[in-house]
Amino acid sequence: MRNVILIIVTLALSAFSTVRAQQPVVVEAVMDSSVLWMGEQTLIHLSLTQDDDMQILPPQIDVPGELVKGVEVVDLTQPDTTRLNNNRLQIKQEVLVTSFDSGLYYIPPFKYVFDEDTFATESLSLKIVPVDVPDEATAADVKDIKDVVAPPFVLWDFVPVWLLVLIGVIALLAVAAFFAIKYLKNRKVEEEIPVAKRIPPYELAMQELQQLRESKLWQQGQEKQYYTRLVDILREYIDNRFGINAMEMTSSQILAALQRNKDTKEVNKYLNEILSMADFVKFAKMRPLPDDNERVMRQAFDFVELTRPQPEPAPADDSVAKGDNK
Repeated sequence: MRNVILIIVTLALSAFSTVRAQQPVVVEAVMDSSVLWMGEQTLIHLSLTQDDDMQILPPQIDVPGELVKGVEVVDLTQPDTTRLNNNRLQIKQEVLVTSFDSGLYYIPPFKYVFDEDTFATESLSLKIVPVDVPDEATAADVKDIKDVVAPPFVLWDFVPVWLLVLIGVIALLAVAAFFAIKYLKNRKVEEEIPVAKRIPPYELAMQELQQLRESKLWQQGQEKQYYTRLVDILREYIDNRFGINAMEMTSSQILAALQRNKDTKEVNKYLNEILSMADFVKFAKMRPLPDDNERVMRQAFDFVELTRPQPEPAPADDSVAKGDNK
């Protein structure tokens, strides 16, 4: 007998679970107040509970519009989604409605559609109560037309237009004079500040290379910093010396640009070896030998020295040239 009861309970629970599994969608519509005065507003709370992998179409509600004739939709909030346990979602919306006609209104169910299935909430009812206004109160509230009110005294109404124009012109001149004086003072200060003498690209590069050599970076195991700084010095020199935007170029682009320049075509081999060694150190994490580190430094000095701007020859004296011809 106990086994029979156990089997019946098990089958009942299984059937209940099956029904629950077959109905994963729960919809609900609740109204804050079902009785309103004309013109009052109330909220209808819509709730949808579903599995998170379901794409369910919500009810179509126009804003502004009418739920039914006589019941107007004032506002519709955006869906508010809350994640529940067991991969479930709860989606809530609020519909703000009102009515300006008294009577009892039947609001049909709100329908949610999933594939070929439709899930509907319970229907709602809304009663709109008219506002009673006693006849005596209406008569007492009727007012006669007010007398003409004298405008307040405003001084500007009695000021002539030409005086306002004159005041505006004087104000503009005062502002212009203020900014002119301020500009002249700032300009005088700027003229008094000595302009720093710009170091020629050749001298700047030689100074920075010497400072890099004295920093002894590669001797301290900082080969990557050593080659990065060395290449940056040469890039800045090429930019300032030849007007080539080397700071934004790759190594191959720099070499190609210098190959087209007659002043660097012969010494481009030095820069090629320096850039190749630097790329190996920075990207291939190669540890060069001490002799390699010293050699690229000498090549950097040679590259800058051999591309140093040559002084222009002095113009020949015409009188000396004529005497020589005689």
